[in-house]
Amino acid sequence: MIPALLRPWFLVLGLSACASPEVQEVQPRNLPIVELMTFNIRYGTARDGDFSWPARCQHVAAVIRREYPEVLAIQEGLAFQLEDLADVLADYTKLGQHRDGGMRGEFSGLYVRKDAVQLLDSGELWLSPTPEQVGSKGWDAALPRMAVWADVRLDDGSSHQSTEHHNVVRIYGTHFDHRGEQARLESAKLLVEHAKGGPPAVFLGDFNAIETSAPMMAFVADSYASAVATWDPQNTLGTFNGFKRADGGRRIDHVIYAPRFLVHDAHILDDCFDGIWPSDHFPVTAVLELLPAPGL
Repeated sequence: MIPALLRPWFLVLGLSACASPEVQEVQPRNLPIVELMTFNIRYGTARDGDFSWPARCQHVAAVIRREYPEVLAIQEGLAFQLEDLADVLADYTKLGQHRDGGMRGEFSGLYVRKDAVQLLDSGELWLSPTPEQVGSKGWDAALPRMAVWADVRLDDGSSHQSTEHHNVVRIYGTHFDHRGEQARLESAKLLVEHAKGGPPAVFLGDFNAIETSAPMMAFVADSYASAVATWDPQNTLGTFNGFKRADGGRRIDHVIYAPRFLVHDAHILDDCFDGIWPSDHFPVTAVLELLPAPGL
């Protein structure tokens, strides 16, 4: 995930438990870069047989440990699953309620690595006509859906910050509805509108929509783009493997970025550990550089 000039690759040697991450040396940098990952970890109460949560937990932890993103968006995380991953997430600040409020229901928020970026502000909204209403369900959605956002300052190695807005970006974590076609489109419009007037934005999540769909076109219409499609336009790998498809099926998990960013790296991670996929979704990673504002 991380270019060699920023951080050396390391090997994950122990996969026997959801163990704490290995101590890693953070390399100095001279660019405002952020390392991102979105990961739908599949809710842990599903009757998935050989792919049940106890069989997958260690592999989810291994992928997070190996990639060690600076900002991680998780979808479908139930409270007990996040507790099982507590060691590997110990370096992170958790942002956002679960979608039914508090710790109830699935988590589709953010984890921000404490040593990597400076957290300035954060908030949440439900994907509905009443986004301030906790647990609200919008349009034709089957379930309550939400987004969590964080304004963070990126480290570029400089000894001082020249302005209040220097190297500040806004990152969203979200999970669009799986059934509501109108809800997905309206959710995309809501997030695009929410981002206007704020710092350059990146959207991470399971959008339940392919790149050519109407919800994704709502982002494109406001000049956003897919990191994977930009970095590797010949890549045909999907992200919803359903515990069945090595080709990933449909690509519905995305890193969507604003024009102020330059893509340094982007991948769909199709890891399989002794025949066990960590989730029914492949995670997506990206490394983005924030470019100077026009005129600077």
